[in-house]
This record gives sequence, structure tokens and C-alpha cells, in this order.
Amino acid sequence: MKENAIEVIKHRMIFKDTLLCCGLDPDLSKIPIEPAFNKLSKEERIKTFFAKVIDITANHVCAYKLQKAFFDRLSLGHDTLKEVISYIHKNHVGIPAIIDCKMGDIENTKQAYLSNILGELEADGVVVNPYMGDDVMKPLAKYPDKAIIVLAKTSNPGGGIVQDINLESGIPLWQYILKLTIERWNSSQNMIPVISSTVGLDMTRVRKLIPDEMLILLAGIGTQGGSYSDLSKLLNSKRSGVFVNSSRGILYPQLIPDQMWQSAVELEAIRLKTELNKERKLGNE
Repeated sequence: MKENAIEVIKHRMIFKDTLLCCGLDPDLSKIPIEPAFNKLSKEERIKTFFAKVIDITANHVCAYKLQKAFFDRLSLGHDTLKEVISYIHKNHVGIPAIIDCKMGDIENTKQAYLSNILGELEADGVVVNPYMGDDVMKPLAKYPDKAIIVLAKTSNPGGGIVQDINLESGIPLWQYILKLTIERWNSSQNMIPVISSTVGLDMTRVRKLIPDEMLILLAGIGTQGGSYSDLSKLLNSKRSGVFVNSSRGILYPQLIPDQMWQSAVELEAIRLKTELNKERKLGNE
């Protein structure tokens, strides 16, 4: 995809009426058993499964997020990841494929990550850990067409021991990171902060900290127990601008008797898209 990833996500939010991002996290123990899969290698099984999932969900998502760690467990993980991204680009033009590896290193190691993820793999974005500061974040301004998702306030239970430390200014560390993301590192307008739905933040106040045109990834909804109700408070002036990722919930839904897994995946994607849109519209009432 050669377009600006952030603008494409914004476009799909409005014209495809979706705030849903589908995570593509391969778990061989959960991939459905099909006779056609039996003779395939692990890598081929994953590619075949994801091709079907992508075809099923493409009309219901604004982006895909691929967790690199799951691919790295495979002997041919790099090639498998590249082929899944290529499948998205070739068969569903205009849907960004973002790699989640929480990149946060510097200098030549940083360049190796970028050359691989944004170059070799041709990803449309990457999730980054900003806690090594300018050396991590400033080089990302050179990629104005990529979506750079920045860990600000994360949804993991133990994150607060670092992120909630109060600074001399009186604000917590995560809020300072958010401020840097907005005011210092976002010179190319390509950054998306992660905000947690699981820690009881005042989302109305958080939304006021973030420019109207800046996208937000609302984390922790689904298996981590976050609430949809926070979503409406983070919407921008176009009743858009915030999206939610679901991985396991879409990929591996609970099947009812005689239900095909493809149907279950589609129904779950539609259900989540609909639930998010309900919250989106509630804010207008």
C-alpha cells in the first residue's frame, strides 16, 4: 500500500463505518481443523487460514495488526509474515497492515528494525515503545506515510508501576509521554497514541489532551476486560478517530453446534463492528 496509512484508516472509519481493527495472531493450537489443512506445513496452514480470515473480515475493519512474536515462533516466520502482508495488499487494496513488535531500540539496531519492518516486510505501520526517547522516536518522522502506534498508557495490569509515576509537574509519566508524542515527535502527523480502557481514566479529559485530527488506539477491550463505554468519550468532532483491536475474539470464536468457523469469524467481526458503532452513536444522543 503506497497511500498514507493514517488517512486510509480515517477514510475507512467513515466510509466503511468501522472502528474495528482485526489482529492477526497465529496460534496453531486454535486454528480450526480442516481436512484441507492436514497436509500443509505450519506456515502454509497459517497463510491459508489468514487468507480466508482476511477475505471474510475485510469489509468490516479499518486496519489489520499483526503480532510479530507469533510469527517469530515459526521456522519460516519472516517469510510467512511477509506473505500475509502481501496478501492484504494485493487482495484488499487500501487496508493498512501494521506490525506489533513494540519496537524501542536505537541507532543501528533501530535501523535494522525499520529496514526489516517498513522496508523488507512492507508493513504500513509499526507499534513502538517510546521509553528510550528521541533516539527511538525522532527517526520515525522520516516515514510520514506510515502509521506509528505509540505506547502511552497501556492496558496490562502491571504497567502502572512505571507509567503512573507522578512527575514534579504533577502529571503521571504516561501523560508526559503522550505530550511528547503530540508536541515533539509527531512532526510528520503519523503517530497514534495507545490509551487503555482498563484503568479507569477520565476519557473526556484525555480526549481534550489529544488533537482532534489525531487517531487513538483504545486498548484492552475484549479478553482484557476493558469497556466499550469509554469509546464515545474519545471520538473526535467527526464521531470518529478512535479504533479498537480484537485478535483472539475474531480469529478463534466459540462455535455453536454445526456452525462453520468461517461463519463464526464473520459474525464476530460484524458483532464487534456493530457494538463499537452503537457506542459511537450513543455519544450523539
